[in-house]
Amino acid sequence: MKRRSERFGFAFATTAIVLILISLIGLLLWSEGALTNREAIWETLTNAIITLMGEYPDKPRSFLGQILQLLLLIFGTFVFGAIVGKISSFFVTRALSKEKAMKTFKDHIILCNWNEKAPAIVHQLLEVGRNHRRDIVIISASIVEERADLEEFSNIHFVQADPTHHATLEKFQASQAKSIILLADEDSEGPDEKNALIALAIKHLEQIPGRQKDIHVVGELVRPDRHRHLKEAGVDEIISARDYSSGIIAQSAVFKNMSVVYQQLLTYSDESNEFYFIEPGRYPEFLQGMTFVELSRWISEYSDAHIENPLLLIGIKRANGDILLNPKRTQFNRLTEGESLIVMAFSNVDQIS
Repeated sequence: MKRRSERFGFAFATTAIVLILISLIGLLLWSEGALTNREAIWETLTNAIITLMGEYPDKPRSFLGQILQLLLLIFGTFVFGAIVGKISSFFVTRALSKEKAMKTFKDHIILCNWNEKAPAIVHQLLEVGRNHRRDIVIISASIVEERADLEEFSNIHFVQADPTHHATLEKFQASQAKSIILLADEDSEGPDEKNALIALAIKHLEQIPGRQKDIHVVGELVRPDRHRHLKEAGVDEIISARDYSSGIIAQSAVFKNMSVVYQQLLTYSDESNEFYFIEPGRYPEFLQGMTFVELSRWISEYSDAHIENPLLLIGIKRANGDILLNPKRTQFNRLTEGESLIVMAFSNVDQIS
């Protein structure tokens, strides 16, 4: 009923506008005495159209014609303004509806804020997810300028919104995300403080009944003295590029080409090795109880049978999250339930058997 009423109102308004327009043009033709002269009719109609488009052509000869031309100018301004407004409203409504229709995300990666490191990080996420396409949702309060080469990927979604707001994170299913990356907002006066606020908002979502209780958060740290702030706000892994770069520079000075080793390990590609976790339940149960030497021997035999993606055992991840790389016997006795294997391989290893 409401839709029929709206259609009737639109039809009535359109009819009224057309009748007014015809009446004004007809009166203008009459006032100029152009009804009997074909050439004068064309000239008057041309002037009327120009007037409706917002321009002011030659003045009509009669005083009444000048008044009618002024009315046409006012009429055209309002009508065309309304038309432009309707067109703008259509596109805005369409954009909003498209945003509302955005898919429901799960097991995705959310990247909050944008800086010069972001494009490389996104490309690395795309590379590691080639065999398992995962949605990447990029939330930035400012417009992302460097997005042209990323828009071709259907699994990348740009959102202009404030990631410190609970509603923004909830809207894009932060509680269902595989992980959330907090990059330093270099346009902010306090990038570490902003990331702490986002982390607190994420932890708030963990308290809502029925939501995921352990949202994995990785945060970029700018000032080392803010490390504790991010940790207490709930950031699980804090990355300081300055700390990593200083260590790589020092080791490269002592061991030539050591930087190339780190570069290969930190770059996902078919021609380089990366580190991977093989979680409990994704390796044979009989491996539990083996020493690190026994595990290394078994992994080596497994690699001989899988030459397309050889594995090298690097360390153990404890059930509490502690990392042991090439552990001494005093550090690690035998593999126990809940512990993961850390391996180096050319491509992701979901499971070994």
